[in-house]
Amino acid sequence: MTKYTPEEIIEAARTLLKDRYEKEGHHTVVAAALTTKSGHLYAGLHIGSTQPSLATCAEIITIGIAMTQEKNMEIDTIVAVRGENGYVISPCGRCREYIADYSGGQAKVIVPNADDTDWEVVDIASLLPNKYRKRACECK
Repeated sequence: MTKYTPEEIIEAARTLLKDRYEKEGHHTVVAAALTTKSGHLYAGLHIGSTQPSLATCAEIITIGIAMTQEKNMEIDTIVAVRGENGYVISPCGRCREYIADYSGGQAKVIVPNADDTDWEVVDIASLLPNKYRKRACECK
């Protein structure tokens, strides 16, 4: 099983982002990369639209790519990057739910540090406290 460093995961997302562009008034290019618990690395791009509600985040696209390749895929570590320099960005709330769901709540997430000068690795639980859970209800 291959184990990737956070730097290698970030570089995979940045490599995908290179030669991509931001189309004015259309969308912003964001790339994501993730590793799975089985040791594979996948990367994907944000799909934008002139209608913001139709956009799909890079993290979700990348999770889908990984799912097409691994039957019981579980996320180990994930990152998203954007801009010319591929700076690390935090996942939105919707992506945090997907990351938690497809990692058994155990994913590591690479996010900007507190003063935005570098990045750090945190547990998904710290980004999504008190996560939504389905509960059986015997309401009458």
